[in-house]
Amino acid sequence: MRGRISIAQAAEDHVAAIEDVARVIESQDPALWTRAPRPGKWSPAEIAQHIILSYGPPLAELDGGAGFAVRLPWWKRAVLRRKVLPRILGGTFPQGAPAPRESRPQSGSANPAEAARTLREKATRFATRLAEADAARRVRLTHAYFGKLTAPEILKLLAVHAGHHGAQFPRAPAR
Repeated sequence: MRGRISIAQAAEDHVAAIEDVARVIESQDPALWTRAPRPGKWSPAEIAQHIILSYGPPLAELDGGAGFAVRLPWWKRAVLRRKVLPRILGGTFPQGAPAPRESRPQSGSANPAEAARTLREKATRFATRLAEADAARRVRLTHAYFGKLTAPEILKLLAVHAGHHGAQFPRAPAR
């Protein structure tokens, strides 16, 4: 994606992506909720928890705490910002990207309905806090692999991230 994304467009994309993923989460079979599809892969509960946890560090940073810890030296972040970030902001999340430590699931929500509710609440709280902060000053939040991102960039990244993981949930067979 070349050019700048507006905060309004990023917010609209974020709301749509979160609602799409929340609906997919709600459609999950509770009997399979904690079952990983194969060894070394996350269960639906863990995928949902990872998406939810992705909001923790940016929310903390908005509230004056620590955000994601930066994991890469400046020159690697610069390369990723130039080569990878535009693809993400354009809608394509890279396959196999490692999850930052702060967003790795240790467990998951008890059931799909709880996970969907928690995701909606966390995403809405983040978007609201971000809009409030961005109206008062130019917001830049820390990402583990890209460094500081603008409000529209972080919203769009979180939307594309949610969609990326939303596609990993098992789909119910068509009737």
